[in-house]
Amino acid sequence: MPVTLADIAREVGVSKMTVSRAINNNPLINPETRERVLEVARRMNYQPNQHARALATNRSYLIGLIVPDLMNLYFAEVTRAIESVTRPAGFQLLICSSDEDVTRELQEVETLWQRTDGLIISSVFPPTETKAYRKMIKDGAKIVLVDRTMKQLGCPAVATDNVQVGRLATEHLIRLGHRRIGHLRGDGSSVSAERFEGYKQALAKRKLRFEKSLVRECGLLESEGYEAMRSWLAESDAPEAIFAVNDPAAIGAMQALEEVGLRAGKDVALVGAGNIHYGAMLRVPLTTISWSRRDMGQNAASLLIQLIEGKSNNAKPEQIILPLELIIRDSCGARAKATSGARATS
Repeated sequence: MPVTLADIAREVGVSKMTVSRAINNNPLINPETRERVLEVARRMNYQPNQHARALATNRSYLIGLIVPDLMNLYFAEVTRAIESVTRPAGFQLLICSSDEDVTRELQEVETLWQRTDGLIISSVFPPTETKAYRKMIKDGAKIVLVDRTMKQLGCPAVATDNVQVGRLATEHLIRLGHRRIGHLRGDGSSVSAERFEGYKQALAKRKLRFEKSLVRECGLLESEGYEAMRSWLAESDAPEAIFAVNDPAAIGAMQALEEVGLRAGKDVALVGAGNIHYGAMLRVPLTTISWSRRDMGQNAASLLIQLIEGKSNNAKPEQIILPLELIIRDSCGARAKATSGARATS
């Protein structure tokens, strides 16, 4: 039998009306009571009657989520974190993948935004191409950006400082004594552009000359990192150290190195970004820049729910920037030891 509001009320020791108000975020409910009710609802696996709620509140209780690549475990972790907030609040997720394609992203967004109460988007659009989203927001769409942002769009966002990601990774390689440091750049997204800027800033800070020949376009997928690195190696001009735009690109590059008998951390120092969960389990564990995917997803979900419920500051949309951490493993060639502002792991 499905769990009802009455079942939860008996378990908590409050009235059915109190449970209903707590689940629907009524401001009259004491926060402690609301949390107790939601905790019991989660434990009892309560599923609200979405059809009845939608008729009563003129909402769909659906949230659309568009990510660039569902096969990327980074986005799987973010998605799970989003759902950990939306489900207890009574919202169901509709999840789509743009497959790193701007045309497909726009199609998915246009399909979802009229059918949902709001959207969480990790956009593959270049950060300055905001026209389509500006029109949607003007027409009433409620949008929160996650991971990839558009600074001029004027909507809530949760991300990390991607310029600092590029700086941290490149400065680490410089501290290890490398001077000819390459970069697998990524695509046209904000993430790629900002990490590339951080790479250049780190070189300039240490008075190292930026060379265009040390930068290769590669996209954000493992297969693209592999192809870019394989082409580089075929030219016999690969650098001694490489900062890859993200962990999948770094892992693809590592595979290409192994195919020609080179080893990451021994022959070429390699650093990624994103701390994909199996990065520590690779044959050569991957040095990376890390931030909390759980905080990213949970914050994005909370911001959207606030937007849906009219509790956000529309005049100044909230921008949450997550802290970074350098995770030193074997692929960079350094011993696993703590450095200033970093934590070494095995």
